[in-house]
Amino acid sequence: MELQCGLCGQQYSRPRVLSCLHTFCLACLESLMKRQDREGEVCCPVCQQRTLLPSSDPSTLPSDPIIDALLEVKSVEAGAVTCTSCEENSSAVCRCLDCAAFLCSNCQGAHRFMKCFKSHRLVELENLSISDLASPLKLLTCTKHTGEFLEFYCNTCDALVCLKCTAIDHRRTSHQYVYVKDAAAVMKERMLYLLENGRKRSEEVRVQLLRMEEKIDHVEVEKMKVKGEVDKVFHTLLSKLEDRQEEMCKEVETLYLRQKQFLNKQGKSLQLDEERLQAGTRFVEKLMTYGSTSDLLTCGKLVTSQFDLLFKQCPGNDMKSSGAVGVSVDYHAFGNLLSRIQIQIKTVPKIEVSSPVTKVVCSAVGEPYGAESASAEVTTPPPKEQFSPSSSRSNLSEERKGSDSAQMDVTELHKVGSFGKRENAGDCPYLTCVAVGANGNIYALDMYKSVVQAPGRLEKPVELATSSKGYIAVRESNGRVQIFSDTGQFIFKFQLLKVQRPRSMAIDRKGHFLVVDVRTDRCPHGVVIYSSDGKLLRKVLCPEITKLSAYTSSLAMSAQNHLLVVDHRAHCIQVYSEEGNHLRTIYPRGSRIYMRGIIVNQNKIILVTSEKVRNNMYCGGLVVMAKDGTVLDKFKFPEKQPVVHVALTQDGCPLAILQGNSDICLYGSIYTK
Repeated sequence: MELQCGLCGQQYSRPRVLSCLHTFCLACLESLMKRQDREGEVCCPVCQQRTLLPSSDPSTLPSDPIIDALLEVKSVEAGAVTCTSCEENSSAVCRCLDCAAFLCSNCQGAHRFMKCFKSHRLVELENLSISDLASPLKLLTCTKHTGEFLEFYCNTCDALVCLKCTAIDHRRTSHQYVYVKDAAAVMKERMLYLLENGRKRSEEVRVQLLRMEEKIDHVEVEKMKVKGEVDKVFHTLLSKLEDRQEEMCKEVETLYLRQKQFLNKQGKSLQLDEERLQAGTRFVEKLMTYGSTSDLLTCGKLVTSQFDLLFKQCPGNDMKSSGAVGVSVDYHAFGNLLSRIQIQIKTVPKIEVSSPVTKVVCSAVGEPYGAESASAEVTTPPPKEQFSPSSSRSNLSEERKGSDSAQMDVTELHKVGSFGKRENAGDCPYLTCVAVGANGNIYALDMYKSVVQAPGRLEKPVELATSSKGYIAVRESNGRVQIFSDTGQFIFKFQLLKVQRPRSMAIDRKGHFLVVDVRTDRCPHGVVIYSSDGKLLRKVLCPEITKLSAYTSSLAMSAQNHLLVVDHRAHCIQVYSEEGNHLRTIYPRGSRIYMRGIIVNQNKIILVTSEKVRNNMYCGGLVVMAKDGTVLDKFKFPEKQPVVHVALTQDGCPLAILQGNSDICLYGSIYTK
């Protein structure tokens, strides 16, 4: 492993880790801050990411535990290690793995003959390895209480604490703490998840970088092609166009220079993202391989913050277009030709990757169904134009504005089939909630079989939500939310704070968790927002809403990351910014619609209507609505059994759970009548 600092080229001395997970010597960072002359921050010389230092002191940065352990190994090999157990400064001859200390010959004898050290393990220096230096039993000592080991981890403060700390500053009444071993196990699972996703994202960025390099080369070819077209046009106009020919060639050079600069800028950004991701994965790999439990917990928050930042900043599968250039000539206006010949830039449409067949896999969270009933193929309809005020579908809605939408024909949904039911009647699930993941998989909550293949057990799960980043959140009736990967692997959990009566839950594009809080005598309606790691951020108050019901679909997120909340009494939708500002109110045009829930799909608002069956309210149908409230289509479910929950696939195919059924009904897309 590399032990040379990237700034000075020498062996690391007191290595410190920046927020981008690059490691440098402390002295090098101090010199770098002086050269950069930035108060309160330092910019990484490798990836250009800024690390905030409120105290302007690089020594407050965390040390690199693996590099420190390697330096100790190198010191052992050089024979330059002294006893750390006594004050004689004698040469060390062995190391105690339990005390995490080097011992001289005298201390070694004491360890062998004193009863209190009877169970301690001693390793001779010549037999010492890095795994011995980073022993899982290695514990740090408390800086506040001398001689006390940091045996506990406070989840409330994200800090290692000792036994005395738990009795003074971290009491059980207001703090939640666990043993270091248990906290490290959870952090290890989380880091494995981050490592896997970091590798995938790094590969995606590398592919994007290769495509960007190809595009830059293509720009050079296109430049020569366009210059040839310009030459052809001007040769037909002979001498009268010679001066203009030279001018246009210069214009081409200028335009393509701008495009090349634009693409080079994008390429540089991708290179920096790749470097940050690779640095992060390397750091996590060595931390997972050689780090101790204390190392995992010490660096866990830093690693998590960096990967969250990288996942938000790194681009997706689409690239901004740089444009294509062509030449347009008006031969019929020769007299004004010189002033009319222009270079026109035609925007190249965005490249979208799609598949003609989407695999829809039904599985309970953490417990996939059997192969015979776990999947069904749904043919994706031909690509449709995204809804916009100027689209053809909008023109159709303009024709409908004059008429009462209550008179609009209600289309009965076409049932394609159902899946998820087991052959063994005693093994049938009791499904109450369904959601579609970012990968196209379908996930369902089973109320009777809530055991997951992860630490802990789901206790009365009531709702699940999926994230665009691939993970799944399950809300329980006890106010706890558990987070799983798309394969059902447990990641972490957190408790809902500042929530009196939680109802609907959603995850926005930044990975934040949003939970609707129904009004009580002490608190108005609102939406409580938590960070991607479960920390309370803020509460958005919604005084404009008259009533929030107990339904689990009353909240949705728009493409602009706006909050869309259903007002069940006023029969409208209230729209808020993520900062909590009320933006507007959307009323369905033409008639009153009794809303049960809301779904945002393909830039359209889908209302789940309410239907009364035997004095109970269920899902009656779907209403497709534009952003201005124009009703575009109405649909109803063909079954006589009440529908308890509805979701939509990425292609607009409704999924419904019927009361008392153990399978999921699949219907044809609502975008193709």
